[in-house]
Amino acid sequence: MYKNGFTKIEILIIAAIIGVLGITSVVAVMTARSRTRDAVRMSDVRQIQAGLELFFIDHNAYPESVEATALGTPTTGCLSEQGFSSNCADGLYLEAVPSTPTSGLNQLSSCSDRSNAYCYFAENGNYRISFELEHDNPLIGLVKGLNCATESGLESGACSSLLISASQ
Repeated sequence: MYKNGFTKIEILIIAAIIGVLGITSVVAVMTARSRTRDAVRMSDVRQIQAGLELFFIDHNAYPESVEATALGTPTTGCLSEQGFSSNCADGLYLEAVPSTPTSGLNQLSSCSDRSNAYCYFAENGNYRISFELEHDNPLIGLVKGLNCATESGLESGACSSLLISASQ
């Protein structure tokens, strides 16, 4: 006599296949999200660099910063004639300074009592912006962890003249 339906083994095999497909898709989505956050971080840093270059054209200098300053906070919300400040009324170079997406980071880029920040430091006509990525980006030579933006571009690794520690 022929029975209709599935055997227990067939059901277990189908459940296992569905489970593997589900796990694979979740991992793919999580990786895509973290890579998207990295793309946003790199875009933010490029936007800040563009604003700094506009500031430099008008002032022949970058905004001074005696110590590492966290960008995108209420006190550094825009880039105006006074540099990074909360006064966004006059001469705007960057109307809204972005803050970093904090998900997925290891708090390597910390300054001004803020972890997971874009940290700005300027001295002697040069600037450094420290930022953290979740993944390597071999196309532009950046690594997972700390990276640095300077007036000459993006560099892998920690900024040379900007001391950053996770314990701050």
